[in-house]
Amino acid sequence: MRERNLRYIIARNGKPAHYLTEITLGYRRVRRFAGHSKEEAKAYLAELRIAAKRGELASFIKPQEAPAEATFGEYARHLLDSAEWKQKRSAARDESSLRALNRKFKDAPLKAIRPNLVRDYMTERIKAGLRPASVNRERSLLVSLLYAAVGDGVIESNPIGQKGVRRLEENNSREERILELGLTDEDMRRLIFCADERTRPVIEIALLTGMRLSEILSLKWTEIDLPRRRLTIPVTNSKSKKERTIPIGGALLEALLMIERRSEYLFPNGGTGTHVKSIRKSFAAALEAAKIPGGREKGLVFHDLRHVAASQLVRVIDVVTASRILGHSSIEMTMRYVHPTDADKRAAVEALGEWLRGRQKDVNSFSGPSSRALPEKRAASALLN
Repeated sequence: MRERNLRYIIARNGKPAHYLTEITLGYRRVRRFAGHSKEEAKAYLAELRIAAKRGELASFIKPQEAPAEATFGEYARHLLDSAEWKQKRSAARDESSLRALNRKFKDAPLKAIRPNLVRDYMTERIKAGLRPASVNRERSLLVSLLYAAVGDGVIESNPIGQKGVRRLEENNSREERILELGLTDEDMRRLIFCADERTRPVIEIALLTGMRLSEILSLKWTEIDLPRRRLTIPVTNSKSKKERTIPIGGALLEALLMIERRSEYLFPNGGTGTHVKSIRKSFAAALEAAKIPGGREKGLVFHDLRHVAASQLVRVIDVVTASRILGHSSIEMTMRYVHPTDADKRAAVEALGEWLRGRQKDVNSFSGPSSRALPEKRAASALLN
């Protein structure tokens, strides 16, 4: 049965399926993103209806109207304080990005923010030592804020939207750095052994599945189907906003069976009813005990375990299957983990040779019409005759 005020948008053009709320506000049809699952959408719609009953619908949908000459800091604060923005998954990251943006634009009128100022800001951030990916996140928030200002009628157009200010080229590839560390299988086993009781299964799951840390820590027992030997990562916990399933192999099954069931989550945060949010300190302790260098600049961070698992996957299965297991949005992302060594290349060429020799033997044993024989065989017959 279709829920009133909810509209389901099917997946297309690489964008996942999702729900929109459709309501009328001041004789104007207003659509808002409500979630990727029906449960999320119905929860958001319930909040809208409660706000409507209280006469607070307008403030829930958008922040308090900012003055026409609002500064960036004033408008951004209004927007991030709205119920709609507070429930975003990126809310905490947005707050961090806003603190950085405010150092440059807080007192600047929205209408005064021009492309050249934004380019200068991005250059300054890079010179300060920030990675391009971090600068791009700050730029993305600025773009979103300015588009919101256009929608609220505060400014006429977004000066840095579309191609106004391009994103920086990101070089987030950690594969070369991991390869430089020269980590062996024994290093990974030692890391697991040196981890404490709570952290050990988290590391094992990461190495056996290539799952992201957030996906592992938010796992619920209801998402693990032991009889069918598979686990499900729901849309709400998936970075790609697509549900995916991962088969449970023998080693992963052993790791899961060793976890004590104390909550709906595999890794509960005490008695709070939520899951553990971070294992940064315990993972750093495990690295130190295992004598593996840690840290993003010169050593290993937890996310690198996903890289290690991905590199192993692409060595034993095809890239398409590896991509599905890892939950990548494109094959190109998975290809970053393909690092054939000289030994790999030689083994591949030798395998081709073995395949061809076997194929030649099969053909040479064929007793069909002479016209279907290999050219080499026909030539040999001509010489003998």
